[in-house]
Amino acid sequence: MNGDNWIRYCEILRKRAVKKEKDTKFLLANFSSTEQQKDIEKRTPVINDFFRVKINIKGWNEKEMRKIGMHAADFSSNDAVFQATREEFDIPLWAFFNSPNHPLQDYNNSFIYQLKACNLYCPWCYVDDVNKNGMRDNNSRFFSISEIMGIFEEERKKQPLHLFRPSGGEPTLAVEQWLNCLRELRKRGLEDEVYIQGDTNLTTGHFVQYLEKKSQIEKNLLEKIGEFSNFGLLCSFKGTDTKSFLEASGMNERNSFLEEERWYSLSKLIRAGIEAYPFVYNPSPASLEKFMEKGAKKFGEGFYLKTWITKLKLYGPGKERLKRMLGKDPVTYQEELDEDFTKSKEIMQNLIQKKYGLNYKAIPRTGIKLKVK
Repeated sequence: MNGDNWIRYCEILRKRAVKKEKDTKFLLANFSSTEQQKDIEKRTPVINDFFRVKINIKGWNEKEMRKIGMHAADFSSNDAVFQATREEFDIPLWAFFNSPNHPLQDYNNSFIYQLKACNLYCPWCYVDDVNKNGMRDNNSRFFSISEIMGIFEEERKKQPLHLFRPSGGEPTLAVEQWLNCLRELRKRGLEDEVYIQGDTNLTTGHFVQYLEKKSQIEKNLLEKIGEFSNFGLLCSFKGTDTKSFLEASGMNERNSFLEEERWYSLSKLIRAGIEAYPFVYNPSPASLEKFMEKGAKKFGEGFYLKTWITKLKLYGPGKERLKRMLGKDPVTYQEELDEDFTKSKEIMQNLIQKKYGLNYKAIPRTGIKLKVK
């Protein structure tokens, strides 16, 4: 497969997942009766089959957080509270530092829906196969952003919700959903109350360019998203070299060009003014340092501080897929992932200590700007 074939493949998935009517509608994953639902409902119930609320940080100290309240400046002085943000996802901080109108703990829960289409086939993915194929079935349903926001607002009446996450699948297959969500929040007077967290696997930079050229999305769409301050993007690097990328993404050698596509995609997003937060899943200790050097050459030294490696935990769908795709025992594979992560964390600690005299993840990533060199 080459770049042109990849674009055609992404377009096939897009046509399955996007329906143009009076309002553009998007095909959403139905969680009901899936392995993912079993994982979700260990903590929060599924909402109307298609929506859920995710707890981003499970390990922080609620009592200490209540003391801090809205004071963002106290971040660096209260390690007991914020250590958990360094071990888990720091997404609540993105929203809190953007608009500290509420106590930090009120930014911890994300309202999520998932696009029912993905262009990768990551063996460890927490989403069931049926919810990534873009195929319409009896359980699937198209929703407009207005409909989704209506359900979100109803849920906000029941609990504090200031994070909204259009997830996937691969959300950039229907990239206009981000701008539609931002505009809908503004229309409802919620722009200062709700922060949107996007997701991408960084394999669609040229595809988004193709959509714009073919007038399938509006011109300068990414730049229009970049004009909103209440949007941050989780950018997932899967692996730190071609070999680890292919293993982590479920791709074969013919797709090795996608390893470089990731850098192009991130460049395109940063040039558009979008606040990008790189995460690295499945880092290879052997190539991590070179990966970080490459990122710093492309986006400045801040890439070292803005990029975090993330520990992978296998869930139900991934465990079954690992056996089928790689013939690997999930327990053994988890041990291998944990070992690589521990080594990679030591490498990051040494790099950050050497360059900045800081501990890895010692400071929040908000405020660190990446710039295409």
